[in-house]
Amino acid sequence: MAGTSKSTERLVNIIVCVGAAVVIFGAWAKILHKPFADIMLTLGLLTEAAIFLVYAFLPPPGAEMAALAEALPKMSGNTGNPALQNLDKMMQEADITPTNLKRLSDGFNKLGTTVNQMKDVSDVVAATNDYAVKTKEAAGALGQMKDAYVKSAATMQSFNDASESTKMFHGQVQTLTKNLGSLNTIYELELQDTNNHLKAMNKFYGNLAQASEAMQGSVEDAKKTQDQIAMLAKNLGNLNQIYGNMLNAMQGRA
Repeated sequence: MAGTSKSTERLVNIIVCVGAAVVIFGAWAKILHKPFADIMLTLGLLTEAAIFLVYAFLPPPGAEMAALAEALPKMSGNTGNPALQNLDKMMQEADITPTNLKRLSDGFNKLGTTVNQMKDVSDVVAATNDYAVKTKEAAGALGQMKDAYVKSAATMQSFNDASESTKMFHGQVQTLTKNLGSLNTIYELELQDTNNHLKAMNKFYGNLAQASEAMQGSVEDAKKTQDQIAMLAKNLGNLNQIYGNMLNAMQGRA
């Protein structure tokens, strides 16, 4: 820099490098989502902005050296010129050599590269923020999918419970149908037994009528017939009792 000492140039270079380091550290913290990332990144960018603002008011670096480099060929024809000799002496005392000029040029090239990398870091930070937003959206979508799956599982469980209840109802209906079939069979058997008893009673009354006709023939036959009638009446009473019990049993089953 024109009009500045080497110590000043070195101090400015240190400040520039420290500011760039703070920016890079803030970008690293932002990528890893550290709690202090925003503060570090903001401080680093503000530092770099202040440095570039100061550079705007300083003369371009190397301008004096470039002017000397242009003047040297013109003055090379007159080696005995005192001014040229004094200029050579000044350049030697200031250690201005082609090697040092090349180093200075390389330093400014590195500075330009650092500035470009800082822009890339800003792009990375922006992309990281977009990635974080998309990750949160994906997490929310996964949460909604989980809730829908839980509701679907509950609905399927309700369907399974309803299916089990339907199976139990079907089993009860089958059991009822089987019991009704058995009851119908028993009822048919009871009706058949009742018909048989009625036939027996009709036959008995027919025999009783024949006995009454024969009783008119003689007194002895009448006495025998009376005894038989008494016996038949007793048997008929027993038969009626049995028949009554059977009817009561049928009514109880119905």
